[in-house]
Amino acid sequence: MTHTSKIKIADIFHNTDPSLDRQLLEKADHCRRQHLGSAVYPRGLIEYSNCCRRNCFYCGLRRGNSLIRRYHLQREQIIELALQAYDAGYQSICLQSGELSSSKEVDFIADVIRTIKGYRSKNSGQGLGITLSLGELTYKQYRQLWEAGAHRYLLRIETSNPLLFQKIHPPEQSYNRRLECLDALREIGYQVGTGVMIGLPGQSYEDLATDLEFFQAKDIDMLGMGPYIPHPDTPLARQKTEFIPDAFTTTIRMLALARILMPDINMVASTALQSIHPDGLKLGLKAGANIVMPVLTPEDNRKDYMLYANKKFSNFERLKHDIHEAGYELTLWQWGDSPHYFKRQGLLTTDYAPTGDSTCSLRSRI
Repeated sequence: MTHTSKIKIADIFHNTDPSLDRQLLEKADHCRRQHLGSAVYPRGLIEYSNCCRRNCFYCGLRRGNSLIRRYHLQREQIIELALQAYDAGYQSICLQSGELSSSKEVDFIADVIRTIKGYRSKNSGQGLGITLSLGELTYKQYRQLWEAGAHRYLLRIETSNPLLFQKIHPPEQSYNRRLECLDALREIGYQVGTGVMIGLPGQSYEDLATDLEFFQAKDIDMLGMGPYIPHPDTPLARQKTEFIPDAFTTTIRMLALARILMPDINMVASTALQSIHPDGLKLGLKAGANIVMPVLTPEDNRKDYMLYANKKFSNFERLKHDIHEAGYELTLWQWGDSPHYFKRQGLLTTDYAPTGDSTCSLRSRI
Protein backbone atom coordinates (compact mmCIF):
# COMPACT_ATOMS: atom_id res chain seq x y z
CA MET A 1 0.00 0.00 0.00
CA THR A 2 1.43 3.39 -0.98
CA HIS A 3 1.63 6.39 1.34
CA THR A 4 -1.06 8.05 -0.79
CA SER A 5 -3.38 5.05 -0.38
CA LYS A 6 -2.92 5.12 3.41
CA ILE A 7 -3.85 8.80 3.49
CA LYS A 8 -6.90 8.08 1.37
CA ILE A 9 -8.02 5.29 3.69
CA ALA A 10 -7.52 7.47 6.76
CA ASP A 11 -9.62 10.15 5.04
CA ILE A 12 -12.40 7.59 4.54
CA PHE A 13 -12.47 6.93 8.29
CA HIS A 14 -12.56 10.67 9.02
CA ASN A 15 -15.41 11.25 6.53
CA THR A 16 -18.83 11.81 8.18
CA ASP A 17 -20.91 11.71 4.98
CA PRO A 18 -23.54 8.91 5.44
CA SER A 19 -23.58 8.24 1.69
CA LEU A 20 -19.98 7.00 1.94
CA ASP A 21 -21.09 3.98 3.97
CA ARG A 22 -23.65 3.03 1.34
CA GLN A 23 -21.03 3.28 -1.41
CA LEU A 24 -18.50 1.26 0.57
CA LEU A 25 -21.02 -1.50 1.30
CA GLU A 26 -22.09 -1.69 -2.33
CA LYS A 27 -18.50 -1.96 -3.51
CA ALA A 28 -17.53 -4.53 -0.85
CA ASP A 29 -20.62 -6.61 -1.57
CA HIS A 30 -19.84 -6.58 -5.29
CA CYS A 31 -16.27 -7.73 -4.61
CA ARG A 32 -17.36 -10.54 -2.32
CA ARG A 33 -20.00 -11.81 -4.77
CA GLN A 34 -17.57 -11.60 -7.68
CA HIS A 35 -14.83 -13.56 -5.92
CA LEU A 36 -16.63 -15.69 -3.32
CA GLY A 37 -20.30 -15.79 -4.31
CA SER A 38 -23.10 -15.53 -1.75
CA ALA A 39 -22.03 -18.43 0.49
CA VAL A 40 -21.64 -17.90 4.24
CA TYR A 41 -19.78 -20.69 6.03
CA PRO A 42 -20.36 -21.51 9.70
CA ARG A 43 -17.55 -22.33 12.10
CA GLY A 44 -19.04 -23.91 15.21
CA LEU A 45 -17.24 -22.14 18.07
CA ILE A 46 -16.32 -24.30 21.05
CA GLU A 47 -14.80 -22.17 23.82
CA TYR A 48 -13.47 -25.11 25.76
CA SER A 49 -11.54 -23.26 28.48
CA ASN A 50 -11.40 -19.77 29.95
CA CYS A 51 -8.16 -20.43 31.82
CA CYS A 52 -5.37 -18.15 30.62
CA ARG A 53 -1.75 -17.51 31.53
CA ARG A 54 -1.77 -14.03 30.00
CA ASN A 55 -2.79 -10.76 31.63
CA CYS A 56 -3.87 -8.62 28.66
CA PHE A 57 -5.27 -5.29 29.81
CA TYR A 58 -8.44 -5.54 27.68
CA CYS A 59 -9.55 -9.15 28.18
CA GLY A 60 -12.02 -10.48 30.71
CA LEU A 61 -10.19 -13.82 30.77
CA ARG A 62 -6.93 -12.24 31.98
CA ARG A 63 -5.31 -14.21 34.76
CA GLY A 64 -5.59 -11.23 37.08
CA ASN A 65 -9.39 -11.29 36.93
CA SER A 66 -10.46 -13.13 40.08
CA LEU A 67 -14.15 -12.37 39.54
CA ILE A 68 -14.86 -15.05 36.95
CA ARG A 69 -15.41 -18.77 37.43
CA ARG A 70 -12.74 -20.73 35.61
CA TYR A 71 -13.65 -23.86 33.66
CA HIS A 72 -12.10 -26.41 31.30
CA LEU A 73 -14.28 -28.83 29.36
CA GLN A 74 -13.46 -32.51 29.48
CA ARG A 75 -12.14 -34.35 26.45
CA GLU A 76 -15.42 -36.20 25.89
CA GLN A 77 -17.45 -32.97 26.11
CA ILE A 78 -15.41 -31.25 23.41
CA ILE A 79 -15.54 -34.25 21.11
CA GLU A 80 -19.29 -34.66 21.57
CA LEU A 81 -19.91 -30.98 20.77
CA ALA A 82 -17.75 -31.26 17.64
CA LEU A 83 -19.51 -34.37 16.39
CA GLN A 84 -22.94 -32.85 17.03
CA ALA A 85 -21.88 -29.87 14.92
CA TYR A 86 -20.61 -32.15 12.17
CA ASP A 87 -23.78 -34.20 12.06
CA ALA A 88 -25.76 -30.94 11.80
CA GLY A 89 -23.78 -30.04 8.68
CA TYR A 90 -21.46 -27.38 10.09
CA GLN A 91 -18.42 -29.15 8.55
CA SER A 92 -16.00 -26.81 10.36
CA ILE A 93 -15.41 -25.91 13.99
CA CYS A 94 -13.18 -23.49 15.85
CA LEU A 95 -11.58 -24.61 19.10
CA GLN A 96 -10.81 -21.57 21.23
CA SER A 97 -9.47 -21.06 24.73
CA GLY A 98 -7.44 -18.77 26.89
CA GLU A 99 -3.73 -19.18 26.31
CA LEU A 100 -2.28 -22.27 27.99
CA SER A 101 1.05 -23.42 26.59
CA SER A 102 2.07 -26.32 28.82
CA SER A 103 3.03 -29.59 27.14
CA LYS A 104 0.19 -31.29 29.00
CA GLU A 105 -2.38 -28.86 27.61
CA VAL A 106 -1.09 -29.02 24.04
CA ASP A 107 -0.98 -32.83 24.22
CA PHE A 108 -4.58 -32.75 25.45
CA ILE A 109 -5.93 -30.68 22.59
CA ALA A 110 -3.82 -32.55 20.01
CA ASP A 111 -5.47 -35.78 21.18
CA VAL A 112 -8.91 -34.13 20.90
CA ILE A 113 -8.11 -32.99 17.35
CA ARG A 114 -6.92 -36.43 16.26
CA THR A 115 -10.07 -38.04 17.64
CA ILE A 116 -12.35 -35.52 15.92
CA LYS A 117 -10.48 -35.87 12.63
CA GLY A 118 -10.95 -39.62 12.79
CA TYR A 119 -14.71 -39.20 12.65
CA ARG A 120 -16.37 -39.64 9.26
CA SER A 121 -19.94 -38.90 8.30
CA LYS A 122 -21.95 -40.96 5.84
CA ASN A 123 -22.38 -37.74 3.86
CA SER A 124 -18.71 -36.91 3.47
CA GLY A 125 -15.32 -38.49 3.83
CA GLN A 126 -13.24 -35.42 4.62
CA GLY A 127 -14.13 -35.06 8.29
CA LEU A 128 -14.38 -31.83 10.22
CA GLY A 129 -12.31 -28.80 9.28
CA ILE A 130 -10.63 -27.46 12.40
CA THR A 131 -9.61 -23.89 13.17
CA LEU A 132 -7.65 -23.14 16.33
CA SER A 133 -7.41 -19.94 18.35
CA LEU A 134 -5.18 -20.74 21.31
CA GLY A 135 -2.74 -17.84 21.41
CA GLU A 136 1.05 -17.85 21.28
CA LEU A 137 2.69 -21.29 21.31
CA THR A 138 6.09 -22.58 20.29
CA TYR A 139 6.90 -23.61 16.72
CA LYS A 140 7.05 -27.23 17.86
CA GLN A 141 3.62 -27.00 19.47
CA TYR A 142 2.07 -25.38 16.38
CA ARG A 143 3.50 -28.22 14.29
CA GLN A 144 2.20 -30.80 16.75
CA LEU A 145 -1.34 -29.43 16.39
CA TRP A 146 -0.95 -29.22 12.59
CA GLU A 147 0.13 -32.84 12.44
CA ALA A 148 -2.83 -33.79 14.65
CA GLY A 149 -5.16 -32.42 11.97
CA ALA A 150 -5.82 -28.70 12.53
CA HIS A 151 -5.37 -26.65 9.37
CA ARG A 152 -6.42 -23.08 10.21
CA TYR A 153 -5.16 -20.82 13.00
CA LEU A 154 -6.39 -17.41 14.11
CA LEU A 155 -3.90 -15.29 16.05
CA ARG A 156 -4.97 -11.67 16.24
CA ILE A 157 -2.31 -9.01 16.33
CA GLU A 158 -4.95 -6.69 17.97
CA THR A 159 -3.08 -3.66 16.58
CA SER A 160 -0.18 -3.37 14.15
CA ASN A 161 1.12 -0.30 15.99
CA PRO A 162 3.93 -1.66 18.25
CA LEU A 163 3.57 1.23 20.71
CA LEU A 164 -0.19 0.75 21.06
CA PHE A 165 0.36 -3.02 21.34
CA GLN A 166 2.59 -2.43 24.36
CA LYS A 167 0.03 -0.10 25.95
CA ILE A 168 -2.66 -2.81 25.94
CA HIS A 169 -0.40 -5.68 27.04
CA PRO A 170 1.84 -6.21 30.08
CA PRO A 171 5.63 -5.93 29.62
CA GLU A 172 6.19 -9.70 29.30
CA GLN A 173 4.18 -9.77 26.05
CA SER A 174 6.11 -8.82 22.94
CA TYR A 175 4.87 -7.45 19.63
CA ASN A 176 7.81 -9.09 17.87
CA ARG A 177 6.97 -12.44 19.44
CA ARG A 178 3.43 -12.17 18.03
CA LEU A 179 4.91 -11.57 14.59
CA GLU A 180 7.20 -14.59 14.99
CA CYS A 181 4.17 -16.76 15.79
CA LEU A 182 2.32 -15.58 12.68
CA ASP A 183 5.39 -16.35 10.57
CA ALA A 184 5.72 -19.81 12.15
CA LEU A 185 2.10 -20.65 11.40
CA ARG A 186 2.55 -19.64 7.79
CA GLU A 187 5.78 -21.64 7.43
CA ILE A 188 4.16 -24.79 8.86
CA GLY A 189 1.35 -24.56 6.34
CA TYR A 190 -1.67 -23.29 8.22
CA GLN A 191 -4.30 -21.06 6.73
CA VAL A 192 -3.32 -18.01 8.78
CA GLY A 193 -5.75 -15.53 10.25
CA THR A 194 -5.21 -12.39 12.25
CA GLY A 195 -7.13 -9.23 13.09
CA VAL A 196 -7.47 -6.16 15.24
CA MET A 197 -9.80 -4.47 17.70
CA ILE A 198 -11.30 -1.21 16.49
CA GLY A 199 -11.86 1.65 18.90
CA LEU A 200 -9.04 0.96 21.35
CA PRO A 201 -8.09 3.79 23.71
CA GLY A 202 -5.47 5.90 21.96
CA GLN A 203 -6.03 4.28 18.56
CA SER A 204 -6.15 6.60 15.53
CA TYR A 205 -7.66 6.31 12.07
CA GLU A 206 -4.12 6.34 10.74
CA ASP A 207 -3.45 3.24 12.88
CA LEU A 208 -6.35 1.49 11.19
CA ALA A 209 -5.03 2.37 7.73
CA THR A 210 -1.70 0.85 8.80
CA ASP A 211 -3.53 -2.26 10.04
CA LEU A 212 -4.93 -2.79 6.54
CA GLU A 213 -1.44 -2.38 5.12
CA PHE A 214 -0.19 -4.95 7.66
CA PHE A 215 -2.80 -7.53 6.59
CA GLN A 216 -1.73 -7.17 2.97
CA ALA A 217 1.98 -7.29 3.78
CA LYS A 218 1.48 -10.48 5.81
CA ASP A 219 -0.53 -11.96 2.93
CA ILE A 220 -3.12 -13.34 5.37
CA ASP A 221 -5.76 -15.91 4.48
CA MET A 222 -8.36 -15.07 7.13
CA LEU A 223 -9.38 -11.94 8.98
CA GLY A 224 -11.26 -11.52 12.25
CA MET A 225 -11.98 -7.95 13.35
CA GLY A 226 -14.46 -6.43 15.74
CA PRO A 227 -15.19 -3.32 17.77
CA TYR A 228 -13.44 -2.93 21.09
CA ILE A 229 -16.02 -3.50 23.82
CA PRO A 230 -14.68 -2.75 27.32
CA HIS A 231 -14.89 -5.39 30.03
CA PRO A 232 -15.46 -3.70 33.41
CA ASP A 233 -12.99 -5.95 35.23
CA THR A 234 -9.98 -4.91 33.14
CA PRO A 235 -7.43 -2.07 33.44
CA LEU A 236 -8.13 -0.80 29.92
CA ALA A 237 -11.80 -0.20 30.70
CA ARG A 238 -10.74 2.34 33.34
CA GLN A 239 -8.54 4.36 31.00
CA LYS A 240 -9.75 7.83 30.05
CA THR A 241 -7.74 8.03 26.83
CA GLU A 242 -9.63 9.28 23.78
CA PHE A 243 -11.62 6.71 21.81
CA ILE A 244 -12.61 6.60 18.15
CA PRO A 245 -16.14 8.07 18.39
CA ASP A 246 -18.15 5.38 16.56
CA ALA A 247 -16.43 1.99 16.78
CA PHE A 248 -19.31 0.17 15.09
CA THR A 249 -19.41 2.31 11.94
CA THR A 250 -15.63 2.32 11.79
CA THR A 251 -15.58 -1.48 12.05
CA ILE A 252 -18.02 -1.79 9.16
CA ARG A 253 -15.80 0.51 7.11
CA MET A 254 -12.73 -1.55 8.05
CA LEU A 255 -14.45 -4.75 6.92
CA ALA A 256 -15.55 -3.19 3.64
CA LEU A 257 -12.09 -1.80 2.90
CA ALA A 258 -10.49 -5.13 3.78
CA ARG A 259 -12.81 -6.94 1.36
CA ILE A 260 -12.05 -4.45 -1.42
CA LEU A 261 -8.30 -4.69 -0.84
CA MET A 262 -8.23 -8.47 -0.26
CA PRO A 263 -11.15 -9.90 -2.24
CA ASP A 264 -10.34 -13.62 -1.87
CA ILE A 265 -9.68 -13.99 1.88
CA ASN A 266 -12.13 -15.38 4.42
CA MET A 267 -13.53 -12.74 6.75
CA VAL A 268 -15.58 -13.20 9.93
CA ALA A 269 -18.69 -11.33 10.99
CA SER A 270 -17.58 -11.28 14.63
CA THR A 271 -19.71 -11.94 17.68
CA ALA A 272 -18.56 -8.55 19.01
CA LEU A 273 -20.03 -6.86 15.93
CA GLN A 274 -23.34 -8.61 16.58
CA SER A 275 -23.19 -7.74 20.28
CA ILE A 276 -22.81 -4.01 19.79
CA HIS A 277 -25.56 -3.46 17.19
CA PRO A 278 -28.86 -5.27 16.42
CA ASP A 279 -28.00 -5.34 12.69
CA GLY A 280 -24.33 -6.13 13.24
CA LEU A 281 -24.47 -9.48 11.46
CA LYS A 282 -26.35 -8.21 8.41
CA LEU A 283 -24.13 -5.17 7.99
CA GLY A 284 -21.00 -7.25 8.55
CA LEU A 285 -22.08 -9.55 5.73
CA LYS A 286 -22.88 -6.60 3.49
CA ALA A 287 -19.39 -5.29 4.23
CA GLY A 288 -17.89 -8.51 2.87
CA ALA A 289 -17.79 -11.03 5.73
CA ASN A 290 -18.37 -14.62 4.60
CA ILE A 291 -17.79 -16.55 7.85
CA VAL A 292 -20.00 -16.75 10.95
CA MET A 293 -19.19 -18.44 14.23
CA PRO A 294 -22.26 -19.78 16.02
CA VAL A 295 -21.38 -20.47 19.65
CA LEU A 296 -21.55 -24.15 20.63
CA THR A 297 -20.06 -23.68 24.11
CA PRO A 298 -22.37 -25.28 26.71
CA GLU A 299 -24.84 -22.75 28.10
CA ASP A 300 -23.58 -23.28 31.65
CA ASN A 301 -20.14 -22.03 30.56
CA ARG A 302 -20.99 -19.27 28.10
CA LYS A 303 -21.38 -16.57 30.73
CA ASP A 304 -17.88 -17.41 31.97
CA TYR A 305 -16.25 -16.93 28.56
CA MET A 306 -16.57 -13.17 28.46
CA LEU A 307 -13.69 -11.50 26.62
CA TYR A 308 -15.80 -8.33 26.75
CA ALA A 309 -19.05 -7.22 28.37
CA ASN A 310 -22.59 -7.98 27.17
CA LYS A 311 -21.66 -10.71 24.71
CA LYS A 312 -24.70 -11.71 22.63
CA PHE A 313 -25.59 -15.14 21.30
CA SER A 314 -27.80 -16.08 18.35
CA ASN A 315 -29.21 -19.57 17.97
CA PHE A 316 -28.75 -21.45 14.72
CA GLU A 317 -32.22 -20.72 13.34
CA ARG A 318 -31.94 -17.01 14.06
CA LEU A 319 -28.51 -16.92 12.46
CA LYS A 320 -29.80 -18.71 9.38
CA HIS A 321 -32.78 -16.33 9.14
CA ASP A 322 -30.61 -13.21 9.38
CA ILE A 323 -28.15 -14.49 6.79
CA HIS A 324 -30.96 -15.26 4.36
CA GLU A 325 -32.63 -11.91 5.03
CA ALA A 326 -29.35 -10.15 4.24
CA GLY A 327 -29.33 -11.85 0.82
CA TYR A 328 -26.78 -14.61 1.42
CA GLU A 329 -26.83 -18.38 1.81
CA LEU A 330 -25.76 -20.33 4.89
CA THR A 331 -23.71 -23.11 3.29
CA LEU A 332 -23.42 -26.45 5.07
CA TRP A 333 -21.38 -29.59 4.31
CA GLN A 334 -18.44 -27.59 2.95
CA TRP A 335 -15.21 -26.54 4.63
CA GLY A 336 -15.29 -23.14 2.99
CA ASP A 337 -11.51 -22.74 3.09
CA SER A 338 -9.89 -19.46 2.11
CA PRO A 339 -9.38 -19.27 -1.68
CA HIS A 340 -6.45 -16.96 -1.02
CA TYR A 341 -4.58 -19.73 0.81
CA PHE A 342 -4.68 -22.00 -2.22
CA LYS A 343 -3.75 -19.15 -4.50
CA ARG A 344 -0.63 -18.24 -2.52
CA GLN A 345 0.29 -21.92 -2.31
CA GLY A 346 0.14 -22.12 -6.10
CA LEU A 347 -2.71 -24.63 -6.00
CA LEU A 348 -5.20 -22.44 -7.86
CA THR A 349 -4.73 -20.77 -11.21
CA THR A 350 -7.82 -18.55 -10.97
CA ASP A 351 -6.92 -14.89 -11.01
CA TYR A 352 -9.05 -13.26 -8.34
CA ALA A 353 -8.15 -9.72 -9.38
CA PRO A 354 -7.95 -9.57 -13.18
CA THR A 355 -5.73 -6.89 -14.63
CA GLY A 356 -7.72 -3.81 -15.48
CA ASP A 357 -10.67 -4.75 -13.21
CA SER A 358 -10.97 -1.81 -10.82
CA THR A 359 -14.13 -3.04 -9.12
CA CYS A 360 -12.04 -4.32 -6.21
CA SER A 361 -9.50 -1.53 -6.12
CA LEU A 362 -9.33 1.75 -4.25
CA ARG A 363 -8.14 3.34 -7.48
CA SER A 364 -11.79 3.70 -8.46
CA ARG A 365 -13.84 6.38 -6.74
CA ILE A 366 -15.77 5.44 -3.63
